Amino acid sequence: MTASLATFQQCVAALHAWFSQNGLLLNPDISEVMYIGTRQRLRISELPETVTVAGSTIATTDKLKVLGVVLDRSLTFDQHVRDTVRNSNFHLRALRHIRPYLTSDGANTIACSIIGSRSDYCNSLLVGTSEQNLDSIQRVQSKAARIVCNAGRHSPSSDLLHSLHWLPVRHRTEFKTATLCFKAVKLGTPSYLNNMLKPYAPL
Repeated sequence: MTASLATFQQCVAALHAWFSQNGLLLNPDISEVMYIGTRQRLRISELPETVTVAGSTIATTDKLKVLGVVLDRSLTFDQHVRDTVRNSNFHLRALRHIRPYLTSDGANTIACSIIGSRSDYCNSLLVGTSEQNLDSIQRVQSKAARIVCNAGRHSPSSDLLHSLHWLPVRHRTEFKTATLCFKAVKLGTPSYLNNMLKPYAPL
């Protein structure tokens, strides 16, 4: 692990030098460092609490946010799901207050734009996450469907989702992943995914 950290710091130093030579800046003040691994591996590994980046000492963190996605040290996405659920519930409460003044189509449009966009954002990353995380997001979607349909809290969510033509959370995640794979295989985009895929060859 020590050797890997030394190699990492050498790479960062080389990158910093290249930035400087080309009039760019690697800002250590907004840099973050996080170790990623299984819980067991992280628990037994002796990892330093600080890392040197561009001549500055950076403290390690347990989570960081990249393009709106919260990454944790074991890539469980637990914190990302909690943030998504909390933000969605905040907007759902507001939607519930104004629902009596909206048409069904208007309520559907608002729910899709402020709730669906949050639950769908980078949802392909949730493939393989815990059932608890998927259930948490599913409860948000079901709550949104009940608000849009003016249904009681005990109304079967599956019927409401079907009437609104909303795929359940698990199916939306699988659909996003399947779409990405199809585009990578058939269209060659994005190229970095296409280059990583290999045709299945049964033995």
